[in-house]
Amino acid sequence: MTTFRPRLAVIHPWLLASGGSEPVALWAAQALRDDFRVRILTMGKSGLDQLNAAYGTSLSEPDIEIVRMAVPPFLVRRGDALRSYWLARYARARAADCDILLSAYNGMDFGRPGIQYISDFSFSDPLRRALLEDARDWRKKIRPAGAARRGYLALARVLSGQTKNGWRQNLTVANSAWTRGLLAAAFGVQASVVYPPVPSIDSLLPWEQRTAGFVSIGRIVPEKRIIEMIQILARVRAASAPLAYRVLGRVSDSPYGRAVAAAAHTAGGWVSLDGPVYGSAKAERLGGCRYGLAGCLHESFGIAAAEMVRAGMIVWVPASGGQTEIVDHPDLIYDDDTDAAAKIGRVLRDPARQSALREHLARQADKFSVERFRAGIRETVGLFQETHGRP
Repeated sequence: MTTFRPRLAVIHPWLLASGGSEPVALWAAQALRDDFRVRILTMGKSGLDQLNAAYGTSLSEPDIEIVRMAVPPFLVRRGDALRSYWLARYARARAADCDILLSAYNGMDFGRPGIQYISDFSFSDPLRRALLEDARDWRKKIRPAGAARRGYLALARVLSGQTKNGWRQNLTVANSAWTRGLLAAAFGVQASVVYPPVPSIDSLLPWEQRTAGFVSIGRIVPEKRIIEMIQILARVRAASAPLAYRVLGRVSDSPYGRAVAAAAHTAGGWVSLDGPVYGSAKAERLGGCRYGLAGCLHESFGIAAAEMVRAGMIVWVPASGGQTEIVDHPDLIYDDDTDAAAKIGRVLRDPARQSALREHLARQADKFSVERFRAGIRETVGLFQETHGRP
């Protein structure tokens, strides 16, 4: 006798092997595939083998179905908002084929209640701009604001068939308590919190064998403040001991990318721009290094910081955004760049404090495990079924 399984669609724009929000979509599909007929809707081209290797999942067809939507050629390299709305229109049109729809990257109007996982505030242009205010000198050169952009966003929404507030009828999950608070304050939307999944790393070296240096991970863009990170660690080097700084991420031929390259060159050989590193190669780098540094001032969660904590590193983050929930210790949360240099220096000079912080972060790391995420997303879907009467 065949067991009935409801149909569930997981929706994510790109599903790249180099992304930050992709683990939510992939691990959600893996957590739900036994109880649902799972379909993933995406515009991404990465194959399942690539995605599994990058994020630690073990997905395969026909356990799940992947529907890759064709992107118009003129949107392949531009028009992020229009491209996202294009997918939303497609998902809305396919809604009747599914019992439950789950947007794994931000709000989406399905035309009926669904589930949405909020990873950042890119879906709200005014709020996104406010959160990027600290990088305004660079962002003005990259994305000018004004009537033209407002018209473009309105056109994209109309073409998608989305309503302005339709996403508010969904059951909402936030990636951090900070995100949850901002959703309530800015939109009056209530949300639960399920932290993103961060797989464990098997290839961890003992602390004594690790390099006594720093790592930063992610996109090389103004809001990540890589130049400021170099300046912070230059102060630490001057006051404490020599250390190296490795930046893992692609340096583009943009004004900011060139400025980062120039800052690294000026600093000298202790700063290396290693380019993008993924999967097992990234795990090996993190598992062999002692310290991590994050610079984005309003990160909604901070998957890079969580990856470094899961790798057994001591990590410092700014005193804003969801990343403070990752480290949750005053010695590891800095108010400004001067405070960062001072707190890092104090910890580096005190082995006993380092040992205590490592024990604290080991306990923190469990909060971001794959198992915690799987349980949280299954509970969310179960609540939705109870609330909305879906199969």
